[in-house]
Amino acid sequence: MDITTYVKKGILILNFSGVFDNNSYSKFNEEIDYLLYNQGMSFYAFNFKNVDKIEEDTLTKIQSKLIEIFLNCGQVIMCGLNKLYQEKIGKEKTRLYYVSDEREIYNLITI
Repeated sequence: MDITTYVKKGILILNFSGVFDNNSYSKFNEEIDYLLYNQGMSFYAFNFKNVDKIEEDTLTKIQSKLIEIFLNCGQVIMCGLNKLYQEKIGKEKTRLYYVSDEREIYNLITI
């Protein structure tokens, strides 16, 4: 899996491509830990539009990482996830949002 990151309008965008499995989760985890604890980032947008597959056990790990972000007063927008993945990850009405297209991100969170 490849991860590209950039900040646009104060929101960190992480674009993922490839297969999201346990190996790629480690890379994701390290990136989020650095941004969350060393850089103090609070607003994230995860773009899964170019991800071919997310392995089932990785979804649980993503949920744990989301809780960690929420406990640090963060908010997350998930972009490009199908309804099945959205249901498995769950809902958090005040901190977790789902959009189908990256352009919709800026309608939800403004800094």
